[in-house]
Amino acid sequence: MSHGLKLAFGAVAAIALLLAAPGFAWGDVLTIGASKDNTIFEENGTFSNGAGDYIFTGNTKDGVNFTRRALIAFDIAGSIPAGSTINSVSLQVFVSRTRTQSGTGALHKLLADWGEGTSNASGEEGAGTSAATGDATWTHRFYSTTTWTTNGGDYNATASATTSLGGQNSFYSWSSAGMAADVLGWLNNPATNFGWIILGNETGTRVAKRFDSRTNPITTQRPMLTINFTPPAPTGACCDAGGGCTVVLDPGGACGGAYQGSGTVCSPNPCPQPTGACCFPDATATCNEITEASCTGGGGTFQGNTTTCAPNPCPVVLTPYLDALPIPAVAQPSTGSPGGVAAYNIAMREIEQQLHTELANPTRLWGYGDGPTGASFPGPTIEATSDQPVTINWINDIKDFDTGLNRTSHYLNVDTCPHGADDQSVRTVVHLHGGHVPAAFDGYPEDTFLPGNQETYVYPNNQIPSTLWFHDHALGITRLNVYMGLAAFYLIRDSVEQALDLPAGEFEIPVAIQDRTFNPDGSLQYPSAWQDHFFGDTFVVNGKAWPYLNVKKGKYRLRLLNGCNSRTVRLSLSNGASMRIIGQEGGLLPAPVTVTEITLGPAERADTIIDFAPYATGTEIILQNDAPAPFPGTPGVGVIPEVMKFIVQAEAGDTDPVPSTLRTLEVLDENDAVIERTFELKKGPSDPCAPFEWEVVTTQGLNGAATGSKWVDITEFPELDTTEVWTFVNRSGVTHPMHMHLVFFQVLDRQAFEEQGGLVVTIGSPVPPPAHDAGW
Repeated sequence: MSHGLKLAFGAVAAIALLLAAPGFAWGDVLTIGASKDNTIFEENGTFSNGAGDYIFTGNTKDGVNFTRRALIAFDIAGSIPAGSTINSVSLQVFVSRTRTQSGTGALHKLLADWGEGTSNASGEEGAGTSAATGDATWTHRFYSTTTWTTNGGDYNATASATTSLGGQNSFYSWSSAGMAADVLGWLNNPATNFGWIILGNETGTRVAKRFDSRTNPITTQRPMLTINFTPPAPTGACCDAGGGCTVVLDPGGACGGAYQGSGTVCSPNPCPQPTGACCFPDATATCNEITEASCTGGGGTFQGNTTTCAPNPCPVVLTPYLDALPIPAVAQPSTGSPGGVAAYNIAMREIEQQLHTELANPTRLWGYGDGPTGASFPGPTIEATSDQPVTINWINDIKDFDTGLNRTSHYLNVDTCPHGADDQSVRTVVHLHGGHVPAAFDGYPEDTFLPGNQETYVYPNNQIPSTLWFHDHALGITRLNVYMGLAAFYLIRDSVEQALDLPAGEFEIPVAIQDRTFNPDGSLQYPSAWQDHFFGDTFVVNGKAWPYLNVKKGKYRLRLLNGCNSRTVRLSLSNGASMRIIGQEGGLLPAPVTVTEITLGPAERADTIIDFAPYATGTEIILQNDAPAPFPGTPGVGVIPEVMKFIVQAEAGDTDPVPSTLRTLEVLDENDAVIERTFELKKGPSDPCAPFEWEVVTTQGLNGAATGSKWVDITEFPELDTTEVWTFVNRSGVTHPMHMHLVFFQVLDRQAFEEQGGLVVTIGSPVPPPAHDAGW
């Protein structure tokens, strides 16, 4: 089968006011300290001195390629009222060390932003030190992610000002019309304020100058910028309802909120901050209506200004790995024995089950049970053997847990708009997923039955051993019934498999991975209206949220099931160790395949072996997931990163070797195919329930004429005992597993394509499936 998929800083300066009132200076002269400064070193593109006491210019005694350049910036917009006129500007620095008595220093306006990190050179600091994250260096504006366009800094080639720099222990200054123009530009457009670069003598040797920096212990010797300005008309701060602040002309006639008075400013913000809902990460979904600053400062997540805690917007956040992984019980038949010819009474019942220690209450669920009372989520595992039939009497015994009466309406809301969801009734039907069964016992979605009714199915099990599972399949409400808990494993074995001596008993564990979202009271949360996709925020494994499993030092056979409604999982081990896949949905592979990650779409299974023998006692390994939701999606978006934890114990486990060969695989020959069919998976036109409708359209080859797309459109009639080749063309934009009932199939290849003018155009050559995906 060919399968196409279109994959598509600046710290605020200390302000010294020579003539000032509270807030902005309203006089005409203001002196401010630098907001950041740094030195870049030519001889090493990774050296800096962001937090040092000194900055340097010029060449050192070491000569060519040992140039230093000083960077310096000042917070202009935060110090001078917007709209001011800049009359003159003077920059004063203190030369604390030099070997020469004369030299020129030139100020050039920088054209790009740069960083002052935490690097701090030792001694006299002239040699610099390794840059810290965010530092400026000779090659980087921000180490080590953003570079200068030109090494040594991006600056205006024309100097804004020059001055003569003499001996040490003296003050020197620059002042020019060019500097005034720079400051005015920065005032009017703060986003362009990158400061100046100071270039010294870069042709001789021993001509470097050392200036005291903005962090020098002698505060009077730090760089100071004096600005002579004419302020605009008096202004004041205006507070809006959202806590924002703007400066308006006095007396505040243009203020649409609360005017704070003449001369008031917006830095710091004087406005009362609005409150909003703040979510704290705990099991009770704690929500408080507080300010954003209080929320984030307290470790919460702010939901936005004016949001409220009614209804509660906060998720239930549970502490991982508090509960042990449950192992589903083996179902007990009414006649016969597990693994042989047997008959079962399996009832669907409403139960309460504690899914996590921190949940306030047990969760109301529906589960399968094999006795006259009780049930579990997931249900008990049915053990079967190839060619030994199992008869199951499926009983809809879903009663209201509180009243004990047959349920007449679903526990979750049924959106009756989608096809098949006609009412709120508790309709169920069971599908043995992956079973090669007579059509009458397939669990057809329309063959549902209500509480107080039952249906008897016979499963002949005439198929090779495999990991199957059974779940509800009611038309229009499958998602609701499975989400409530109607799922369980069905394992088929035979003597060939048993002779392989694979891990068994306590070392063979079915692992059902599902995603759920909880309400603060412990109940399940699910949208009332139909959703194209639903993604829970918590992994529940075998009925416990984020459980742990104590493992012995040896091999475990984990039969992994993705039981999520919509979520794809891409599983790996946190220590990077490999896993061996020995089988997939239709049974064992010819030989084990070693992998480091396993991708499973909804309902897919992988039969795996993980060896814990190499690890020290106490080693903890996380089964993790990195699949975006929806998949393939954007990396990191919608991911639940952790699934469960393994903790290695001191005892020895199953140390038998894994067989190098497993089972002979009958390989289908596509040349035997009597027909080839093409099916397009796509999103069709909108319907009354959604912006689009999912369709499977039959076409005669790629881009052929479409035939049928609805549930009632039966267009294909394969004949028993023939081979066919089917091509699925996925035009939906998301990864989607394709599952056929009653039969198994083999993947021939996959091929990428793109759409051009509405037509499918294949890209490259077909790619055969990887070894772990080449079985039934």
